[in-house]
This record gives sequence, C-alpha cells and structure tokens, in this order.
Amino acid sequence: MMSSLPTILASSPPRNLSKPSTPQTPNSDQSRTAPLNNISHSLHLLSKTNLSLTLSHTILCSPVLASTQPFTSISDQSTGKIDLESILITIDNFFNKYPFFVAGCTFIYLVVYPAAIFYLRKYKPITAINAFRKLKSQPDSQLLDIRDDKTLASLASPSLKFLGKSSVQVPYSEEDESGFVKRVKEGFSDPENTVVCVLDNFDGNSMKVAELLVENGFKEAYYIKGGARGKNGWLAIQEELLPPPVHMYTAKNAKSSSNNEASIVGTEN
Repeated sequence: MMSSLPTILASSPPRNLSKPSTPQTPNSDQSRTAPLNNISHSLHLLSKTNLSLTLSHTILCSPVLASTQPFTSISDQSTGKIDLESILITIDNFFNKYPFFVAGCTFIYLVVYPAAIFYLRKYKPITAINAFRKLKSQPDSQLLDIRDDKTLASLASPSLKFLGKSSVQVPYSEEDESGFVKRVKEGFSDPENTVVCVLDNFDGNSMKVAELLVENGFKEAYYIKGGARGKNGWLAIQEELLPPPVHMYTAKNAKSSSNNEASIVGTEN
C-alpha cells in the first residue's frame, strides 16, 4: 500500500495551484456604450418598421390598387413575368368601385377636350348662309374659290360686288401647295389680318386649304360645308336664303345675273 502510493501520485495530473479565474468586468467606457448601442439599434429597427408599415398602408389603400387580388400577385415571382389576368382584374375592380370617376374622365377625354381643341383652332367649318353673313358683316373677311378653271367656266364664283368685295379665284393643287399658298397671298393685301371663307365644289379640299392657310399666316380660315354643289351648299340655299346678287350662275345665265345685280345696286344707292 505504501509502496504503491508514489506510483499513484506520479500518474495523477498535477493540481492547478493558480488562483481561480474570476470573470472579467468591463471597463466604465464599455459599460456606457453598450446601452447606447442597444437603444440606437432599437430605434433604427423601429423607424424601419414604421416606414414599412406606412408605405404598405399607402399602397394597399390606393384606389388604383384596391382589389381583391394582392399586389404581389400581379407578377409571377418564379418567372418574373407580369400576370396580365391580375392586372385586368385590378382594372375591372377599379372601374366597378369608381364608376363616376371613370365616366367623368371618359367624358372629358371624348367630349370636352376635342371641343376645346375645335373651338380654339383658327380653321373651322361654316355653313353657306353663315359664310355670307360673315362676308357681309366683317370688313376683313374675303371669299376664296379654289375650284379648277374648268369648273369655274361652267359655274362662276359668287359675285360679291353687292358687298363691295370680289371673289379671289386660285385653283388648289395638292402637288404644289407652296405655290398655291404663294398665289393666294398675292391675292390679298394683308393676309395676317384677313379672314378667308374657302369655297370648293364640295368640302373635300376646302378643309385642307383652310388649315394650310392658317399655318401660313392667315388670321382665320373657314371652309364652307357642302361647298358650291353639295348638300346645304351655296347653290342649295341661294334661292331661299341668299340675295340674287350673290347667287352662283352658269355661263349661260351670267349676263342676266350681272344686269340683275346692277339694278339692285342702283336701288341700294
């Protein structure tokens, strides 16, 4: 027993005679900084959470996105493609939820906006009777006959001597619009202050000419609806609504019309 004691002591591990380890205490700077870092981190997380909730509430409460389908279903997360069906459902739900708003926007786009553009532009349609009234009442208004020479030979322009004016005749050529505009300007002394009433056989080219003249400096331009021969045109209304001096006559009746005009002018004087 005593002989084996040294052997047991030799084989046993040595005892740790050092002082027991004590937990390290942080210094005063670290103890102050840790709570501040924790507070800053908490505030940062709180602000991010609050911002996310605010944005989510704004998006979900938007009328445009108010639908039974969630916003994330518009696109397929796996493929990244847009889900057209979800978009159509969203639009349909929006129309059903705000019918008066949609109807108002549609009315503005289809009625109010075109009407505003129409009344603000400087070339407009005008009836034959209103064209005569404008020629009679506005000193700066003139009549422009754009029919070709052959048509003018068979049916003369309205004579405006009764109004102290004359019809300007310049045949319209779509192939030479610049030359046409130049000849028209030569027929008027002050194009920038001239209101033109454009007369054609019907009203096919007169609208183009009215727009062309406004683009090239004329004050205003009106295209006579129905033209000379069309429905409610100059010929159609002249017997009932226009005085004989401004009637349009064929070449055979031109002489008698000039005599009739002279007698009426003499009566006016």
